[in-house]
Amino acid sequence: MTTPQELVTIAEKAGKKTQPYKDAIDKILAFAEDPSYWPYGTISGQQSCVKTLEPSYVGNGAPLILAKAMAYHLTGNTKYAAAVRERILGLTDTSGYGGEKYSGENQCILNLSWYIPSWIMAADLIEDYSGWSSADKQNFQRWMAREIYKKVDWASDKRSNNWGSAGSATAAMIADYLEGSGILLVDRDGKQWTPAQAFAEAKQRQVDRMNGNSYMDNHNCHQAVGIRPDGGIPEELARGSTGCSGRWIKDLDKSWTYTMTYLQGIVTHAELLLRRGDDSLYRNVGGTGAGSLQRAILFLLHNPNDPAKSVPWKLNNDGPTLEVAYRFYRDPYMAQQLGIGTRNRAICGKSGQMLHFGTITHCFAPDENPGLPPTLPPPGTTGPLISHHKPRPQRDVHPSGKESTP
Repeated sequence: MTTPQELVTIAEKAGKKTQPYKDAIDKILAFAEDPSYWPYGTISGQQSCVKTLEPSYVGNGAPLILAKAMAYHLTGNTKYAAAVRERILGLTDTSGYGGEKYSGENQCILNLSWYIPSWIMAADLIEDYSGWSSADKQNFQRWMAREIYKKVDWASDKRSNNWGSAGSATAAMIADYLEGSGILLVDRDGKQWTPAQAFAEAKQRQVDRMNGNSYMDNHNCHQAVGIRPDGGIPEELARGSTGCSGRWIKDLDKSWTYTMTYLQGIVTHAELLLRRGDDSLYRNVGGTGAGSLQRAILFLLHNPNDPAKSVPWKLNNDGPTLEVAYRFYRDPYMAQQLGIGTRNRAICGKSGQMLHFGTITHCFAPDENPGLPPTLPPPGTTGPLISHHKPRPQRDVHPSGKESTP
């Protein structure tokens, strides 16, 4: 989601009191607290999960570990990096996570899909810390390859709902982090995958999920639909009063919240791919108009069937998702929700799932026009990365969120 260089630049802008950078940094440093602050104890041995955020060390610790890794670059204080290293290595002595139960009854599968990305990002951000050795990194990589990948890969392969969107994103992130390590990933059947193979498969699963397919479970609506042409997601709409065929969010219940949870996984995956020179998830649209991430977001914010039935985004839980998506799409309805150009500009902190602190990673000042993020080659690619993507044009947005020019 970001790089050390980007964070240093943000800190410089915040030092000049440029907004929203200053408020974003103030918020994340307050959340990170002192480098030694860690209220989630220690962890080792066999793990199980009955509800979300379990084990607490992993779930509640996910946004905190990421905040400390970012604070390392925002402040230059190496004590933050030392604390991140200690907590990451604590994970590598754990195993089990619900055992070899591969079904929706194993809550650990969903929890790992949601929370492991923050730990990977944190490890990536302390790469230049002298106390983080190659042996430390390999220990963390081997743990993910053998203990975690098989769980999230099952969700990626089998689940058409938010479990799957998160599973595919996390499987791809694990594969990306293992590139160049020489370590193979092991799935639930004992099959070994190179990082390049696992990365490519995770992308294909996400595309299939968005476009609709018959090989995933589709158990809520029994429809191989994915994201409909109008942006509705039947598998998540069925969770609440809206129902499988609902044309807008009827009530702010589970149909609303699960739609945003589903989209959080796709946006995470889309941004990872974008930083590997691939914007295809952001731009995905099937032949019938189905499968569009942008349309799925606007199904809530500017409903195409009846704009009067549009609903707000839940910023206090899923705000980072919208912040990241807005950076790419520059959509006026997303801007309006985030309060772009107003005194009520959202400063997104932690979320309930897998994306956190989207304002600090993706915000920009009203007079700025950021281009594409820095890129690296995806796993399995050799030689220089060649990008064929053009920067999206800046749209002038009034405080109301409406565009002033096309």
